Amino acid sequence: MKISLNWLNQYVKINLPPDKLAVKLTNAGLEVESIEYLGEKYKNFVIGKVLGVPKHPNADKLTVCDVDIVAQNLKIVCGAPNVAVGQHVVVGLVGATIPKNQHDPEGKPFTLTKAKIRGVESNGMICSEYELDIGEDKDGIYILGNDTQIGQAFADFLGLNDVVFEVGITPNRPDCLSHIGIAREVAALLKKQLMVPSIKFKEDKELVSKNASVVIKDSNNCPRYSARVIKNIKIGPSPKWLQNRLSAVGIRPINNVVDVTNYVLMETGHPLHAFDYDKLESHTIIVRTASDGEYFTTLDEKGRELKENTLLICDAEKPVAIAGVMGGLNSEISESTQNILIESAYFNPSNIRRSSKYIGLNTNASQRFERGADPNITVYALDRCTQLISKIAGGKILKGV
Repeated sequence: MKISLNWLNQYVKINLPPDKLAVKLTNAGLEVESIEYLGEKYKNFVIGKVLGVPKHPNADKLTVCDVDIVAQNLKIVCGAPNVAVGQHVVVGLVGATIPKNQHDPEGKPFTLTKAKIRGVESNGMICSEYELDIGEDKDGIYILGNDTQIGQAFADFLGLNDVVFEVGITPNRPDCLSHIGIAREVAALLKKQLMVPSIKFKEDKELVSKNASVVIKDSNNCPRYSARVIKNIKIGPSPKWLQNRLSAVGIRPINNVVDVTNYVLMETGHPLHAFDYDKLESHTIIVRTASDGEYFTTLDEKGRELKENTLLICDAEKPVAIAGVMGGLNSEISESTQNILIESAYFNPSNIRRSSKYIGLNTNASQRFERGADPNITVYALDRCTQLISKIAGGKILKGV
């Protein structure tokens, strides 16, 4: 499991170097298998501002740019046709390793040195998207918005000033399958205070019980199912901090609602799922087992034939999720979604294990349910998710669970 050091520091203040923290975790039975320094790729890259673009005295297609990086002004020879005064750009300093060389057939990286180009000394490089390995554009330099901070490390701008630990979690420690779980261990090891997020949000007068219902037909495999409804939300990209958190631990950002459910999963260890409320027939949730041969299309757009006793989340007419494994394409959150129902439940580990194995789907959710999620935090995780979605996507939270 990937654990972000920046994320971990939200819950416990760590004053150890990453390598020493790794040793302490490993000695405590949480083996750190690797340490990745995300910002290393962009070491010696900073944001600069182009102050001048005089022509090169010995080459018609080159300019000798005057670039402010706060610490100093640099003279950089540049051949890009789109360079102009006032632009905020990414500057590779002498000693930086350019991730991709656009003049090399294989794009192999190279290290910048101070050089004379057609008789003029160049003290760095203004980079393109391709050279930075963040896009395919080779035709000009990468231009940032004018609200970016001159002199800022490019790794910091990208949110890559982080260290990620790959931690091997043994089957008997499902309580450590989250950042708060690891933070709890670190707090004990370092004798520090654990800071768990407090939850506050304002509920509307409209009752959730008047807008949705839950029927559990298999209480052995689903002893607890909690849900909240949020109306009038606005779907869009997540804020940069949230995207950075997810990207650091290998999760692709999708939209603000789905991203929050993934964030809370990685924060608390408890899986959640958000349904488009208006796609749920009769606004009803029914937890039942599948019939042998029942067919269902999951979010990955794959049709799946189900086995008897596979636990399903259904509305009044159809399945909308394979419980604890993956949601359905027919109720996914889309750009047009306005109202959502958030699920936070506890499912029988052996049932989820069988379902996951039979349909060949191993997800972040199924991994945690298989090992045994904590039934006591279903409402906490639900409320944490509700809190963040309402902050990021707006909307009104219906009263009650």
